[in-house]
Amino acid sequence: MADNEKPKSTDGSDPMTELLRQMGLCEDEIEGALDLAEKIEKKVEVKTKAKAIPTNLNVLSKEALIKLVKDQKSQLNHFQNIVAPQFILLIKKYKDRVLTIEGKLREKSRKIDELSLKIEFLLK
Repeated sequence: MADNEKPKSTDGSDPMTELLRQMGLCEDEIEGALDLAEKIEKKVEVKTKAKAIPTNLNVLSKEALIKLVKDQKSQLNHFQNIVAPQFILLIKKYKDRVLTIEGKLREKSRKIDELSLKIEFLLK
C-alpha cells in the first residue's frame, strides 16, 4: 500500500466516513462534510505547491517579503473568515445533536429508575 493511500475498512468505507456515521450524520451530511474537507485540502495543497516559502528569507528582496507576508495574511484571513466558521457551525450542530440525545437518554434513565422502583415495590 502506498503512503498516500487511506486504509479502508472491511465494508469498503474509509475510517472518516465511519466516524461521521457514528456521530449520527446522515449520508447527505457525511457527503457534504467530506466534500468540504476535500475542497479545503485541495486549496491548501495548491497554494503550498504554488508558493513555497524559501527557508532562507535573507535572500528575498523587501518587495518579495512584503508580497509573501500579504499572501500569508490573505490565506490566514481566508481560514479565519470562511473555513473556521464553517467548521464551528458544523461542530455546534453536532454538539446540539449530542446534547439532545443526552437529554433523551437522561429521560429514559429516569423512567427506568421509576419503573425499577415500582417493580421493587410490587415484589415486596
